[in-house]
Amino acid sequence: MYKDEIADTWRTVVPASHLAFYTLSPVLVLFILSTLSLNVLGTKVKQIISIPFLAYSVIMPYRYRDFENSPLCVFCQMIPFTMFLRFLDIFWIHPVIYKKDAYISTSELASELWSSIRINKNSKANKENAKPSKKKRFYHLFPAIILNAVGYDIVIAWIKTFTAQDVFKMQRLHPIQAFLFCCAGITLITTLFNFVGKIIQLVYCIVVEHGTYDPAEWRNIMDDPLLGTSVEDVWSHRWHRIFRPAWVSCAYKPVYFLIREGTNKKQKYKSLAIIIASLSVFAMSGITHEYAALCNSGWRIYSERFMGQEMKFFGLQGIIIILEKILAIYVKPHLPPSVVNSSLVLLLRRVYILLVANWTFPYFVNSFAHWGFCKFQNFTPVEPILRNYLISSPYLIQYCGLLA
Repeated sequence: MYKDEIADTWRTVVPASHLAFYTLSPVLVLFILSTLSLNVLGTKVKQIISIPFLAYSVIMPYRYRDFENSPLCVFCQMIPFTMFLRFLDIFWIHPVIYKKDAYISTSELASELWSSIRINKNSKANKENAKPSKKKRFYHLFPAIILNAVGYDIVIAWIKTFTAQDVFKMQRLHPIQAFLFCCAGITLITTLFNFVGKIIQLVYCIVVEHGTYDPAEWRNIMDDPLLGTSVEDVWSHRWHRIFRPAWVSCAYKPVYFLIREGTNKKQKYKSLAIIIASLSVFAMSGITHEYAALCNSGWRIYSERFMGQEMKFFGLQGIIIILEKILAIYVKPHLPPSVVNSSLVLLLRRVYILLVANWTFPYFVNSFAHWGFCKFQNFTPVEPILRNYLISSPYLIQYCGLLA
């Protein structure tokens, strides 16, 4: 039913540097345009100028890839599309819905871009919860960088042995292996994102802060999502926040605003507005990942095999969160705190998260499996050593894919 490789005929192959320029330069232009003073360019002029660059942000990642179809391609799909959504809000949603000018300050936009790893200490909530902390030197980041790199390499050594066909067969016939693959995939994302986050923090620490950093100002991009105690806990506190500002600005805020305005801001409809606005964020997340699936598989394969799977994954997450809230309202008040906070309930909640992840993860991973996990590169010598060990072991190789 599925072929291991998709004949990529819809994209022009270019060097990696050209791919980065074609896909990211429109984002840079839109960044500059959005932060220009209204005394220089008015809102209507900005809107007109933004149209071709917004279009380029969506078209270019679909039209180009590098020679290896490497992870850079995925980066150059997700970032431009996410920024397309953010700038769509600034240039069109703000003026049309809120009747505001198409402008955002450089500091505000920069704060959004840093929000996934850097905590805004000037916010009211963070000021109230602020605790004194001692600054550390840049070399204190090295253990976290090394551990995430090694953890990533350990996981990728096994994952890289699987073809798309292996993944689809595993989901149908080998549920335990599929569960382990799900946990490994989430661990891969966690270690990879945290590794990149720590590298960015290290560079900032050396270049901007002269070799020191305040631990209270920084956080991991991912916070052990497999240890979550609810789906809401995973998405609100443990999953990465890289795309959140765009999705909140382009989906949550306008949907919430329109519903509140449409209901004359009546208090009885506020909860409804929050629920629908929250679901719209998951819908926008689904659209973003559907776009990446489209870019990597082309329209024909995407429409036949993958269309709607990312939307299903993120839609289910939103629905489950709503069900969790309803359950908390009607059940939690009737349970004593000793039960709610018991170790057994905590264990059951974590098992529940693993089951939800295992159930929904295939919808998320299938299109990326067809892109090819073998394209991930290792960071340390651990990966090739471990992979060779897996291949040479008569017992372990049976749990690997066809690429072992």
